[in-house]
Amino acid sequence: MYAVNILEKSTIAKYENFTFPSFRYVLENTGTEKSLVAIAASDKEQPAGLALAKINEDDISKAEVLSIFVEPQNRCLGIGTALLERLEKELIARGCKQAELTYTTGKPTTSSLEGLLQKRNWTVPFAKALVCKGNAEIIMEAPWMKRYSRLPSEYSIFPWLEITQEERETIQRKQEAQPWIPEGLVPFKHEKYLEPLNSLGLRYQGEVVGWVINHRLSPETIRYTCSFVRKDLQKMGRIISLYSEAGKRQLQANIPNVIWTVPTEHESMIKFVKHYWTSSLTSVNESRISFKSFEF
Repeated sequence: MYAVNILEKSTIAKYENFTFPSFRYVLENTGTEKSLVAIAASDKEQPAGLALAKINEDDISKAEVLSIFVEPQNRCLGIGTALLERLEKELIARGCKQAELTYTTGKPTTSSLEGLLQKRNWTVPFAKALVCKGNAEIIMEAPWMKRYSRLPSEYSIFPWLEITQEERETIQRKQEAQPWIPEGLVPFKHEKYLEPLNSLGLRYQGEVVGWVINHRLSPETIRYTCSFVRKDLQKMGRIISLYSEAGKRQLQANIPNVIWTVPTEHESMIKFVKHYWTSSLTSVNESRISFKSFEF
């Protein structure tokens, strides 16, 4: 018979492989930081499952469920449901009124997770972005990548780390006066831990008008996190020129894999991916989100 309880510090090591590497900090700090919640399931003292969540430090009424995992041999026994139920109770006890959970489709466990959310009365999940994965070499061979690889002389591409303070202030001043960059694509919000190898900026007649800010997820994978070109230049394919140069630098460094997301509100880019890129990618899935409000 399995038991579900708050994870004890003495058993943390047993659960390290029950979540994504990026969330292991929750295990390391559970019990010491009130914003972090770890619920463990065990069967005769052997690890069976784990659920993790993080409470918003600026607004403790909100929380994010980071991961839910059940060992394959222990699935279909109600452990996932018990983990989520216990996690919800702990969040409520800590003052939370709402939680959200984000996941990516295309995995063997996707249908089980969605069934679990339905069982626990979470909202029907909806897509918030496309998640695209591919091989850099194959993508670089796409005809439209080659077509836009060259830029007219009035354009120049530069390493993002070389942007000047004056250029940064100009971007910020124009954004404050009349917003021209979608909120989620402001480059300065994505600079932490950026990949210097191929995070690039685009100048037009000496002015910064575009960028692609990337991050290294692993030795073999770069995530293209934030990309944008000024609206009046978008139809000219200038953003593809940025991708092309970033891809060249990635291949020169022998880094094979790429991943990026396209928020659903950027309809033109969603259409572009589906029309031009699908055949060059290894997978195109959805990032979906679900919510639950807690009643007191």
